[in-house]
Amino acid sequence: MAQVAAHNTAASCYTVVSGVVYDLTSFIAKHPGGEANIMSICGIDGTSAFENQHGGQGRPESTLATLKIGVLAR
Repeated sequence: MAQVAAHNTAASCYTVVSGVVYDLTSFIAKHPGGEANIMSICGIDGTSAFENQHGGQGRPESTLATLKIGVLAR
């Protein structure tokens, strides 16, 4: 999580959802709900925020899958 936490800006935005690390940097400006929603989960575990807003929805989950960069080490 320390490496994810270092990526907490619009220039480099990583988040974790369900133990998977995603690089959201390229998606910030493309997010239909606005940049602020993505920026709010940069550098942190965004599982709750993502699940509360998009849980079970195919399109957001498939978009997120394209941004996967790794798995959180436990």
